[in-house]
Amino acid sequence: MFDIIKNVLEKIKKIKDLKEKLIIGILLKVLATLIFPLIFNFFTVENNEDNKEYNILDKENFIPTFKNINHIVTLEDIKKHIFYIDNTAYVRIEDFPIDELLNIDLRINLYGESPRILITHTHSQEYFIDSEEGNEADSIVAVGRYLANIFTNNGINVVHDTSIYDVVDGKLARATSYERAEAGIRRILEEHEDIEVLIDLHRDASDTKLVTEINGAETAQIMFFNGITRRNIDGEAVDLYDFFNPYIKENLALSLQMFLTANEYYPNFVRKNYIKAYRYSLHILPRSMLVEVGANTSTLEEAKNAMYPLARIIMSVLSLN
Repeated sequence: MFDIIKNVLEKIKKIKDLKEKLIIGILLKVLATLIFPLIFNFFTVENNEDNKEYNILDKENFIPTFKNINHIVTLEDIKKHIFYIDNTAYVRIEDFPIDELLNIDLRINLYGESPRILITHTHSQEYFIDSEEGNEADSIVAVGRYLANIFTNNGINVVHDTSIYDVVDGKLARATSYERAEAGIRRILEEHEDIEVLIDLHRDASDTKLVTEINGAETAQIMFFNGITRRNIDGEAVDLYDFFNPYIKENLALSLQMFLTANEYYPNFVRKNYIKAYRYSLHILPRSMLVEVGANTSTLEEAKNAMYPLARIIMSVLSLN
């Protein structure tokens, strides 16, 4: 386009008749008034088509990663792409200082003779669609055992707590299971002082089939769960002082870093992180996580298939080596 204009100007210079030059000049001025805006718009649109960053959050199937999370700046962006906020929880934008959460260094030495990781199950009586209820080998505990073996095979010593915290006198008692679990967890931490990571492994309840494919295998999707210790009562914030958690920021940093790492390694493996009002067992250690593996619609095999990618994500985020 610019070469054509240059050639026309060169030809005009060679015209000796002043009247003819004047007429051509007027014509060019008229054409410039009409054509130059079209040329400008053409290049502006072309540039926008080449640079999609301006509307990246509107892209279909946008997947947050460490590379593009800087585009997420508002609470609505956070809710849409990273955290699902339960209606029981009251959250503010200041609860999610993304840059600060990403810069919290959670890495530790996962390797050594003594255990560094504790795997537990506040709800041990969670089963899968093809499980025989009452058979531990078909429960979330069996999935935890599978995860523990993966860590062990990678040189990381773990303690797998198979205690039953959600049954009292032969009946399910989920309402007070976290209190009983905390007592059991603290006894284990007293015995194994080098443990720095707590994994509370659950199976979600959902009518939806929560499955993806990883390396050709049907794999249950997972979800990282957080508690904010603040309730939403008719739109007002009510802090739960009786459920104080000094590690909320570390908990959020851990789940966020694992969420983004998962999206880079295994897109569509993790669901949005979930936030509810209470604290669960996340106040016990800074590196505490509650992980939901699949749902009651998942098979036991799908849940077990999720353990290798989960272990890889955990090691990637937490290991110094």
